[in-house]
Amino acid sequence: MNHEETEIQPPKVQRVASDEFDLNFLERDPEKRLQIWQYHPNQRDEVRRAYLKWGPYQKHLDNYPLSGTKHPRRFQYAWFGIFPSWLEYSPSEDAAYCLFCYLVSKKPSGRNGSDIFISKGFRNWKKVNDGKNCAFLKHIGDPCSPHNNAVGACLDLLNQASHIQNVIEDHTSEEIQKNRLRLKSSIDATRWLTFQACAFRGHDETPE
Repeated sequence: MNHEETEIQPPKVQRVASDEFDLNFLERDPEKRLQIWQYHPNQRDEVRRAYLKWGPYQKHLDNYPLSGTKHPRRFQYAWFGIFPSWLEYSPSEDAAYCLFCYLVSKKPSGRNGSDIFISKGFRNWKKVNDGKNCAFLKHIGDPCSPHNNAVGACLDLLNQASHIQNVIEDHTSEEIQKNRLRLKSSIDATRWLTFQACAFRGHDETPE
């Protein structure tokens, strides 16, 4: 038998091309998981629902790694309590990610900074404890920001799933999950500003 015919070929770049796969084998670590656009189009909504069911990957470590040279800082577990609905942490990369933005992301466009909370990861911790200039607040942005659009898309996906399934039997559980996501997302900025004792941007109490 020809040796070339029996030689084992090296694995190709990780990509799920088939429309049959096991959700139990999805990677939870944000740095290690496949990007949504790498899944077969027929798989993507199913993958999204699985990650939404699990919620953001919020790994607790006794001591998160220090980063930086002049003023080393580290990720803080307390940040999960302030941004509970979307903030994720990768122990392998020591970086923060956004679950919602990951779930609706497309193939990178090359625009600088567009994939920080999706694939590259954010680790400039000194920009987190910075009041209204907090990097996490800037990521959330205004009501029409990419982040909030991603939240809306995920809520729509959950709503669509509840209709595809049994509308009557699944209505209560799906509504609870949707309301929790919506509530958590809407209060993230409020909780952070309260934590920082900052005034709301644009709040004006001057008499007319």
